[in-house]
This record gives sequence, structure tokens and C-alpha cells, in this order.
Amino acid sequence: MLDKRVAILKKVDALTNKCNCETAKEMEKCPNCKQLTKYGHELLALVNSRIRLNASIDRVPISSSKLPLTKVKYLKLKQAGKTDRYIADMLGASCGALQNWKKLNHVEVRIRGKRLKAK
Repeated sequence: MLDKRVAILKKVDALTNKCNCETAKEMEKCPNCKQLTKYGHELLALVNSRIRLNASIDRVPISSSKLPLTKVKYLKLKQAGKTDRYIADMLGASCGALQNWKKLNHVEVRIRGKRLKAK
């Protein structure tokens, strides 16, 4: 997959060196710009497929009691705007394991009221 991305990026580089379009109207008619758009869509598809592949990697289940997480660290991540899904992925755990960890550790987060607390 990396080879495909590198090949596309080389083609994009070659086309951007050829293209002198400055306005949107020029870009609509330019064959180089149309080709760049096509390559952009191909790259996006490759990246999205890579994300789906990484998300589906089989993980060894981590029990909620063994998550390497403290209440303080969890609350700091939430204050930074991180989602539970992001935090679980970061820890290599499932969202369910993180949910169970929150119950075990009496962690309650209220985003709407801008109040984060751990009981």
C-alpha cells in the first residue's frame, strides 16, 4: 500500500510542477488539475482503507481493571477534547473496557455543563 501512495505522490509532484493554474476557472478546464483531483481521491481512498485496516486489527482483550489509566490522566484527556473511542484506541482497549473502567473507578464526565469530575 505504501508503494501505491508513493507512486501517486510522485505523479502529483510531476503534475504540480507542470501546472500554472491560479484561478478556479483555469483549474476547471486544466487537464493537469483534473488529474490531480483524481489522484487526490485515490490517495484519500488508500488512507481511509488503511484506517479501517488498523481499526480492525485483532487485539488481545484488556480487562477494565488492568487499563494503564488514572482518573487524573483520563480527565486531562477529556479536557483536551479527546473522545472515549480515541482514549480506548490509545490504550489498545475496547470502548466497552473503558466504559467498565469508568464505572469501576467512579469517573463521571459531563461535557455539556463543562464540568469534569471524578467521584
